[in-house]
Amino acid sequence: MSAATITISYELNPPEQTVQNAEGLKTSKTLTHAVGPSPEGVDLETYYGALREAIAGAKDQLGNELTAWRDAVGKAELSKETPKTLNYDADEEQEEEE
Repeated sequence: MSAATITISYELNPPEQTVQNAEGLKTSKTLTHAVGPSPEGVDLETYYGALREAIAGAKDQLGNELTAWRDAVGKAELSKETPKTLNYDADEEQEEEE
């Protein structure tokens, strides 16, 4: 029996501007983590301990990569002017003129 693995795949569809500004980030990726020894060769406590470590490693890696994308999208959003903020700025200017 081959070694057990955990496989996580994702495909993101961020705005095109974000993709251009995201250095080194890929929009789709497959992450694979080896679980360790198969349950047939070791006692279950050892196997489940290795399984917990593999799940935690996969979760951490996925979380770090998605956090990098969140930061890239957030930086792009900061530079946008929304109609609401434009109206708010216009209202402030009118109050100052009065």
